[in-house]
Amino acid sequence: MSKNREFDSSLSFEDYEQKGYLNQDFRFFHIKNREKLDIPYHYHDFDKLILVLGGKVKYLIEGREYELLPFDFVLVNRNLIHKPVVESSDDEYDRIILYLNHDFLSKYELTDAFKKTRELGSYVVRFPAAISTEVLELFSKIEEDIAVEDSSYAGRLMTRLDVLKALICFNRACIQEDFGFKPEARYNRKVIEIIEFIMDNLGNDLSIDFLADHFYMSKYHMMRIFKNETGYSIHQYISEKRILKARNLIMSGTPATNACVDCGFRDYSTFSRAFKNQLGVLPSEVKI
Repeated sequence: MSKNREFDSSLSFEDYEQKGYLNQDFRFFHIKNREKLDIPYHYHDFDKLILVLGGKVKYLIEGREYELLPFDFVLVNRNLIHKPVVESSDDEYDRIILYLNHDFLSKYELTDAFKKTRELGSYVVRFPAAISTEVLELFSKIEEDIAVEDSSYAGRLMTRLDVLKALICFNRACIQEDFGFKPEARYNRKVIEIIEFIMDNLGNDLSIDFLADHFYMSKYHMMRIFKNETGYSIHQYISEKRILKARNLIMSGTPATNACVDCGFRDYSTFSRAFKNQLGVLPSEVKI
């Protein structure tokens, strides 16, 4: 396999979906299967772009649920909690997936599509047929490159160039086609409001009692609907988002003790223990 990609049409959904980290610039997958799948909620340390080619599947991302159609593109920003649900084995679930290192995207200024998902609060893009076909053809070219990569002159470089070409095309389309980000999502508006409030206030008091008072809700009802819609308890959600924010701060040069306070932890030992449990390393071991 090339250092910068992976292609395996026989790879199972679980094999690729459960990997949380990416140690190269990108990986490419084309996967088909008929099994009914229900992957647990999780997140990745990289951005993920999916092109659905067939099958009956839902995608749940941070409290929003999308019914996907063929030629829908799903954008999952790094650290977003999500899961796919494949509902039926009658139709083959066929999709192309790109794992994309965020630094790789930033280096080539190709983060526009993922930024737009954040701005619009929509994680599925549905383009006119001509645009979807153009991107699919570019993805197919990547697949062809990979098949002959080791035997072709500058094969790995050609794969890389065609990945960049596909990403340029996709980002250009996302910038130009605002209406593409309008597929309807099912969601509980109150849960989305709670999520947005949490993300804007990770350094502040986010106790259950405070949140229940702020949103004028019974705390038991609030906890129940949040769990139903996101798969996470409120406490677990807040803790994981705080740790991820703290890691980003530390990687940007913020001292770990400052990151601890900035992300709402009042006790460094509690912060350090939670950080280790979630990420497998201590805050002091994070590489800057």
